[in-house]
Amino acid sequence: MTSPAFLTERDLAGAFELLSHATDEPTVLAVLTDEELLALEGTEGAELAGSPFLEASEFDREQAAAVAARSLIARGLVTFEDTDRESEGEDLLSEEPSQRAAQLDRSLAGLLALRSMPRGVLNLTRQVEAQTTSLMIYLFPRDGVLEELVTADGFHHFSLPTRAALPARIARYVDQAQVAAEQDGETHVGGAAEFDGDTPIAKRLRDTRALTVITSASARGSQQHSVMATSDAVFIMDTPTSEDEQVTLREISGATLEELLDQALPTITAQ
Repeated sequence: MTSPAFLTERDLAGAFELLSHATDEPTVLAVLTDEELLALEGTEGAELAGSPFLEASEFDREQAAAVAARSLIARGLVTFEDTDRESEGEDLLSEEPSQRAAQLDRSLAGLLALRSMPRGVLNLTRQVEAQTTSLMIYLFPRDGVLEELVTADGFHHFSLPTRAALPARIARYVDQAQVAAEQDGETHVGGAAEFDGDTPIAKRLRDTRALTVITSASARGSQQHSVMATSDAVFIMDTPTSEDEQVTLREISGATLEELLDQALPTITAQ
């Protein structure tokens, strides 16, 4: 999680407006590239949810950000013209009049404000063969949610789901083939090495088609789990820190997957 260096009254108003439009099945609010986020928020903002395209490419980051900034200006999402600006109000972090060189589109300003100041986050990194995607869930008081899906080619898709819709929505991301059984299966307890050998459960895990690492973080702490979706089952286990650690591996149903994802979401209370 990060703290914004600059937050105006207009930014915050845009953020509240966005959260008020949350739905159970939201459409994509905006799509930004790695380069555009780099231009808008700098290095820290670009790395918040990962920058897969920039990390894999050999492009000069400053040049890539400059080209992206030109695109944002051409699309009317960033303006330098004083006559076209709305009042920003005060910078809420310094309580002084804002001194921005450029103004962002109101919705974009609100989106970036939300992205930079969550009270809790849930990150899911999903690997299928050689391709990795990630899903960032930003959580706020009063069940506020911002979702960011990052594709392997560096496109960041932002949506505004409701908190109530999250468990089922995230479960579809983790278990896209819907292979989870209707009932929970067996539980296995042992050292991490046991799940890498020739045991029956190790052989089943070698059939993993999608591996998702789930990490939650808030002021109360963090936790991490790994979910393996094979061709016919879904397993979940705590992420081991060493080969000697005793871990619990569970074969879970679709209903249990949603329940565990619900529990993994940090609880955010208003102050």
